[in-house]
Amino acid sequence: RQSVLSEISRINDLKHQAGGDHGEAGDDKVFARSYLYQIKLVTQRMLLMQWRNLEYQTTRVALQVICALAVGFSYFNLSSGSVDMQNRVMACFFTSILGVLVINSGQPEFIRQRQYYGRETSTNQYGWRAFAVAIIFTEWPFAIVANTLFVVCFYWTVGLNSLSDRIGYFYILYVTFGLFALSLGQAIASFVPNDMIAAMVNPIFTAFITLVCGVTIPYALMPKFFSAWLYWLSPFMYFIEGLITNDLHGSKVQCHPEELYTFEPPSNMTCNEYAGQWVQSATGYINNPDDSSACKFCPYSVGDEFYRTLNWSFSHRWRNFGILFGFIAFNIAFTMLMIRVYKVNKR
Repeated sequence: RQSVLSEISRINDLKHQAGGDHGEAGDDKVFARSYLYQIKLVTQRMLLMQWRNLEYQTTRVALQVICALAVGFSYFNLSSGSVDMQNRVMACFFTSILGVLVINSGQPEFIRQRQYYGRETSTNQYGWRAFAVAIIFTEWPFAIVANTLFVVCFYWTVGLNSLSDRIGYFYILYVTFGLFALSLGQAIASFVPNDMIAAMVNPIFTAFITLVCGVTIPYALMPKFFSAWLYWLSPFMYFIEGLITNDLHGSKVQCHPEELYTFEPPSNMTCNEYAGQWVQSATGYINNPDDSSACKFCPYSVGDEFYRTLNWSFSHRWRNFGILFGFIAFNIAFTMLMIRVYKVNKR
């Protein structure tokens, strides 16, 4: 009997040296297979579960398509007028609001899969890293397909810039934003106990990032506390700036008659003689420069003049793309950390 107890004690000592009951640094001694093999099998299983979860995938696609058509036909075939410059901003802003719905929609599935992992972790079939990689990245292929359908239904319905490089950038940035929204939803779900609490926590984050993105409150009008640092922490700002500058850069503005401002020049002076020099140093153009009465002024001549008032720049496009990926990387790292904490608490 004493020899049996000694052998048990020796095995337990080896187990603790290998990293504890569920494996840490010595996982090769705890698990029957390597981590790469665990990741492969768990990812395959997760992909199969995602594929078979028809209700979840149908909801994901329907959400993107319905919202794309709703926003697209609300801002159908926008013109190059000055008012439609603002309408383009609002159309792109509502695409970011869709991100809030994506944040909410993916959380119940994440929490359900985490519960399955909590049941299986005691069997030492696979480690928390394998589960984290699988639960995060198996969502991506299905999300990319749904985001692609959104772009197809939205872009040409609204009538955004038809240049091929602008279409490509919009697609890349929107897909990246969709992955960001998905990763943020998982990051929030990773530290809450259930989807009800997640639904209560979500507005804390989404209200902040939408409020200070620069659309509802322009940068110049923000309180100093917001514009100094909160504005720069909003992922939505980088997303919307990228979309708007990509669409409006170099686009010529043609004001409709009702959008023109009328003023009278002094006698014996044409509209251009009276206001031409001022217009050259400001923005906009005079629609009838050679007339000597009822001068018609459009406040913008190109789209760049419009978005500069919002503190945005076309040169920031790829910077914004990189920053969004930085937010995604942070969300993934935080999610994996919380899965690790969840695993420890389940011991």
